[in-house]
Amino acid sequence: MYRRLAASGESGERRAQRAPIKHARPTLTATAPNPIWTWDITALRGPLPGVFYGLYVVLDLLSRTTVGWSRNASLCAIHS
Repeated sequence: MYRRLAASGESGERRAQRAPIKHARPTLTATAPNPIWTWDITALRGPLPGVFYGLYVVLDLLSRTTVGWSRNASLCAIHS
């Protein structure tokens, strides 16, 4: 049955599919130090098993220098 359907072009996808949309990838280009900052959150292992600290770091995009950082006892949206 499948061979006969394929021969007549009837074995394709029957559901209506939307074509994928191509979006432009956003880019950031820093031309001088300090106009664009980026951030990172890292979980640091604590002294006991299951204890983690949140390290929040703000970096300059061009020079990759640390602008600011904070270490907190938890990873929480309040700190970010």
